Amino acid sequence: MNFEQMIGELFMIGIPGKELDDQTIKALEEIRPGFVILFARNIESASQINNLIVQITQVVKKPVVFAIDQEGGIVTRLREGFAVSCGAMALAATGDKTNAYLAGKILAKEMKSIGITWNLAPVVDINDNPNNPGIGVRSFGDTPEKVAIFSSAFYSGLKEIGVAACAKHFPGKGSVNVDAHLDMPTLDKDLRELERWELLPFKELMNMGIESVMPSHIYLPKLQKNRMPATVSKEIVTDLLRKKLRYDGIAVADDLLMGGITKNMSVEDAVLESFKAGMDVLTVCHEPTVQLSAVRSLARKINDDPVLESRLRESLARIRKFKEKFAPTFSNKIDLDFSQDQKIMQKIADQSITLVSDSDQMIPVQLSKDDFVVTVKTSRLVQVQETEPGVPWIAKELSKRFSTKFLVIEKDKPIDISGNRCVFFTENAHLSDWQKLAIENVRENFKKLLIVALRNPYDCFLVESSSICSYSYEIVSQEALLKVLLGEIKPVGQLPVEVRK
Repeated sequence: MNFEQMIGELFMIGIPGKELDDQTIKALEEIRPGFVILFARNIESASQINNLIVQITQVVKKPVVFAIDQEGGIVTRLREGFAVSCGAMALAATGDKTNAYLAGKILAKEMKSIGITWNLAPVVDINDNPNNPGIGVRSFGDTPEKVAIFSSAFYSGLKEIGVAACAKHFPGKGSVNVDAHLDMPTLDKDLRELERWELLPFKELMNMGIESVMPSHIYLPKLQKNRMPATVSKEIVTDLLRKKLRYDGIAVADDLLMGGITKNMSVEDAVLESFKAGMDVLTVCHEPTVQLSAVRSLARKINDDPVLESRLRESLARIRKFKEKFAPTFSNKIDLDFSQDQKIMQKIADQSITLVSDSDQMIPVQLSKDDFVVTVKTSRLVQVQETEPGVPWIAKELSKRFSTKFLVIEKDKPIDISGNRCVFFTENAHLSDWQKLAIENVRENFKKLLIVALRNPYDCFLVESSSICSYSYEIVSQEALLKVLLGEIKPVGQLPVEVRK
């Protein structure tokens, strides 16, 4: 392998579409990446993505590991034709770690069948800050013990099938107030505090042999000399992860085009600095011209610096070991019938629905034609079965079942309704002033109110009312929720987080 090919092994790149266009082929041929990350934009069906994986491998002309964020819940890339899992917090709400194990195992089996052998999950951030905008229901809970128990079970399922996992986002960003996709959060904790809290789930998974860890774009002023993301910090990647915790698996960068990075440095500098800090896999998810520029820039730097060349060989040794185990194998006969898997996922979701309060005696739901079903549009336009984008299927279905009045509310549009009973579907209302005002308005103008928190459960505590949460608006969770609302099954879920009023 010549020097240019060696550089490509470090990179994980994304591609723009469901097919290979000329620009993508050119980028793949020049970069010859060791890894490709797949997103929803790349996926139409199981057979299509399998064909795309085979084509990319043929273009690159060497083993490539394909990765994906298949956490379950709101971060689900494989949908149509695949079994969809409820997310981490919903799995924890079932109170049974076996459900996390089964979800991990099913996701791994389906991924591996089409050639994807690296799941960038589980999230092991401890969501002890209800105002965290980037984690929330992606976390298994708000204590290290709960996160460790359920993330370990999820990982066991992946491991059993032979799919690599990734503990993220090191050293933990459940306590922060800023989304690293947009800007760089600050975690103001010292090493002793981290060891008593954030690091505990990571240590548990490392002891089990988890294959990769993803440092985050956060700043830890009590551990770092300079204000920079942990991703590009030697104090975090080498001193803490490698030396203090003695981790020798793959360190993979979160996307180096996120706001937490790009607001602080160019992508070329981010690639170089994260590599110098000790990162093995450098992730650039978008823009082929930017990807090429990053690879060329790093190649020049390594070519001129013997220290960086030594650093390269260290990462290549880890990557080689990883790829020997997880480079996909291809078969002409693959089973793409995942219908039985979805039945198991549905049973799990049925156990997650959590009744927080029924002070207004709204469960099971009984509505008249003069009552209201009110909903917001969800921020992620998940598949919602024959309805307009963002409008939850369950809200329209419930209104249709009882022939009630139906209202979709939006920001900056006043809500002027009143009556006897109202079912109000929210998404992160606790972080949204306009949703809070709408809920308060409805509370004043209706005798009975049911708040249905479709995402974070903290919405259930904004006003005194009946309240229930699903932790997810995937169809698997919406169908489970409908069964509970209609009285077909009991709500047996338990809150995985403590809510302080």
